[in-house]
Order: sequence, then structure tokens, then C-alpha cells
Amino acid sequence: MKRWSLPVLLLALLLALLVAAVTPAGAQSKDTLAVALASIISTLDPHMHFERVGILVNINMFDSLLHKNTKLEYEASLATSWKALSDTVWEFKLRNGVKFHNGDTMTAEDVKYSFDRVIEPGKTAKKSPQYGNIRAIKEVRIVNPETIHIVTDKPYPLLLERLVFFSIVPRKHIEKVGEQAFGESATVGTGPWKLVEYKRDQHIKLEAFDAHWRGKPAFKHLVIRGIPEVATQVAELKTGGIDIIRNVSADLVPDLKAHPQTYVSAAPILRTHYVHMDMRHPPFDKKLARQAANHAIDREAIVQKMMAGLGRVVPTVVHPAAFGYDPSVTPYPYDPKKAKELLARAGYPNGVDITLHSAFIEFRPVFEAIGQMLTEVGIRTTTKMWDPGPAWNKFFQTEGKATHGYYGSWGYYSVFDADAILHPLYHTEPGGWVGKHYIRVEGLAQLIDQARSTVDPTARKRTYVQILRLLKEEAPSIYLFHQFDTLGISKKVEYAARGDEWLWLFDAKPKR
Repeated sequence: MKRWSLPVLLLALLLALLVAAVTPAGAQSKDTLAVALASIISTLDPHMHFERVGILVNINMFDSLLHKNTKLEYEASLATSWKALSDTVWEFKLRNGVKFHNGDTMTAEDVKYSFDRVIEPGKTAKKSPQYGNIRAIKEVRIVNPETIHIVTDKPYPLLLERLVFFSIVPRKHIEKVGEQAFGESATVGTGPWKLVEYKRDQHIKLEAFDAHWRGKPAFKHLVIRGIPEVATQVAELKTGGIDIIRNVSADLVPDLKAHPQTYVSAAPILRTHYVHMDMRHPPFDKKLARQAANHAIDREAIVQKMMAGLGRVVPTVVHPAAFGYDPSVTPYPYDPKKAKELLARAGYPNGVDITLHSAFIEFRPVFEAIGQMLTEVGIRTTTKMWDPGPAWNKFFQTEGKATHGYYGSWGYYSVFDADAILHPLYHTEPGGWVGKHYIRVEGLAQLIDQARSTVDPTARKRTYVQILRLLKEEAPSIYLFHQFDTLGISKKVEYAARGDEWLWLFDAKPKR
């Protein structure tokens, strides 16, 4: 047996350490794209959730009738063309030869089934959380194997926008495997990637679908990992274990820009940050208390000091770039003295104790700053941060117990129209996030319905002006700022943030 001298052994050890230092232990192979999200969705069934992280997964596994490019223009997807036949009837020509991941060919029956599965004609109680987005659709008619008609109950100006985000699923496959298996282990779509492995709360492993009608993605493997800790996401990005992270906070941007293995891509988006207050219970059952809370927040300081300017202070929930924005509505000015006065008039001269909730882990510092600002005017606030997974979804969505309010944001659908914000947040029907649970503004839901069923843009605009002024007066929410979508990206990957917040990873390519 050969004996090694001590100097040789020491040299070998030193070389091994050097190799380990320059070769990240968690680095991905060149044909693998790894993405970190704050959590992993509770189901892969695109019709049975509306979690924001889930949408990012679904758009890469499923196709919709329409697509939007990086300029946010409509493009053909499963539908090759479309036109309005009347105010309530639209015709869509379907793409021929599209394959599902199991090899079945997509048919008009699959398209109709996808909509019927969510609409559930004849049923009052709808099981799909996606129903609110397409509730205007009355029926889907099959004209012939290549043509369908979508019929709305009223004129619906936002139909095309909503169709961009609606996934088409396989009828025969779901009927064969069952809905539970479809959402867990037997998920099949027509998208660029197909399911390999799904481990709830851990990861989703996907593989390129070679038969996709667009062609093969540039990366053969796509791994989506649930990593709630921001520090862990950043560390893995730097060492090569992760290639893309989202919602990079302002304090981390300089570091990621300077790091030799990473870069930052940011785009202004429609996402609005807010605090919604529970109008069902004290203290926010009183308008004066809600107005006091609005005056307590220094929005400009949050944007400049905590967001490094990567945001814009907002006067209302509707973005200035969206149809229906009213420039005459101004933000509540930061005025701690007035906040204290209003709180006393509301019946709380000695202040009041509240608890605010959030699952917005990436913005924990902002959430805590809001709590401190409220506390300084006498609204003594305990901030409770939740893991953005099933427990939060059950707490807020199912049980509706997010009292006295919660900090969050909306804008994932990035539809440049007031309805895209107002209906999902404030409507009281199924699918409404906040209105369903604890926002109570008399007449608001009726005005939202009136606006979304009006074709004439001038009349629609008048209704939205009325809505935004009503929200300003009643103050059910504290509107904070519009966010930038800020991505941290490995230099081995070529990708850019989009204005609609999509992680459309078909566009991602290895950097040469």
C-alpha cells in the first residue's frame, strides 16, 4: 500500500478545499432552471386556488386561450383568432393539434369543460375560487371542432383580459384520475413544462414538454422551491442553488447588483399595497377610526426610506395607468395630530389595541413600520406574520378571521382596468377577497356590477369616479404604494422582469 507523506496530504487537502470554495455545493446543472417562491401552493389544480404563488406555477404548466407578450399585447395561444359577434357573444378559433402532457389532443370539449367546471351552470354555490374572474360568462357553445362561442350574461369589456389567465384542462383525464389526483400527482396541462414531482411545502419539479406547440423551452428542467426565508433565498441565489428570486427588498438591491454571480431586473407593475380594516368589529366599525389610521401612515417615508424609491405613493386602489383612475382623489395626508384627534372623536381618547395580520413575508419590514406608525398615534398595533401557505389561506379565506385587518397587496392579474382591482377585492360575492369577509361599504358592490356591465367607456368612467370617491370617504383601507417587481437573477440566466408580474419562464434562456 502506498504511503503518503504529511506535506503531500496537506497539499491534497488544501486543493480539495480550494475546489470546494469555487464550486457551489448547491449549484444547478446547466439544463436546470431553479426558482424560489415564498411558498408552494396547496394544489396544482389551476381552478381550485387563487394563491398568487400558484398563478406563477400554473402559467408554466397550462395554456390559456390568449397570451400576453412582454409588451403586454394580446397574442394567440390556444385560440388562434377571436372576434366579437355582438356585445355578449365572442367567437374563438382553436389551435389544431395541441397536445396535453399525457399525449391526448386538446378538443373544443376540453375548452368547454374547463369553463363549465368553474362556472358550474345551475349551481348557486361555486366550489372554484376562480369563479369571480369569469362569472360574467353565461355559457360556452361548441360551434364545430375548431370554433367556440363564449356568451356573457351582460356586456363585459374585460373578457379578453380574464381569458389570459384562465387555464384549459383535460376533461377525460380528470374524469379518469379524479380531481384530487389531478391537483397532486396526475396534473396534466398543455403548457411548456410537465409535472415530474410535487411535494407540498417543499418543491415542484417539472420537465420540458417536447411536444409543446411553441417548441421546447430552453431549459430541460424547471425546479420551483418553497423558501419562505428571504436570507435563505439570497444565499442560494449567490451560491447557484437558485437562479431567480422575486420581490427583492430595497436594502438587498445594491448587494445583488454588486455580486459577481447575480443581477437585478425591475419593472413597474400595477400591484397596490394596502391595509384592509375589519369594518365588522371595533375600532374599525367607525369611519372616524378608519380615517385616523389613514392619517397615521407616512407613505412617502416608506417608499423612499424602505423601498429605495422602488414604488409610488397612491391615493387610491386604482393605478394611474388603469382605466377608471380619478386624479381628483388624493391620498390622506400624513398628519399624526389629526389622527389622534379623529381617534378620540371615534371614542378612543386613550387609544386602542389591535392586531394586524399578514403573510407578505418579503415585506415584513414595511408591515412592522406600519404597525409602529399606527401605535404612535394611539392605535397600538401587534403585527402577526403568517407563513404564506395553507394555514394563512384557511385563516383568511375560509374562516375570514383576519381581524382587525391585514396588510397585503393585489395586482397579479395586471389588468389595466379598475375592475381588476375593485371586483376581486371589494365585491361581496364568491371570489371577492375582502368584501366577502369584512369590508362593508353600502352600495359598493352594486356600483362595481354597474361599471363592469357598461360598454360605453364614458359612462364606465363616471361610475368608477363615484366608486373611488366613496372609498376615499368611507376609508375601508389604507392605500400605501404601487410596487415594482424586482427580481434577483443568476448571471447564468437571461431573463427580465415583466410589467404583469408573470414568471413566464419559457422566455428564460441560458446566458452565453
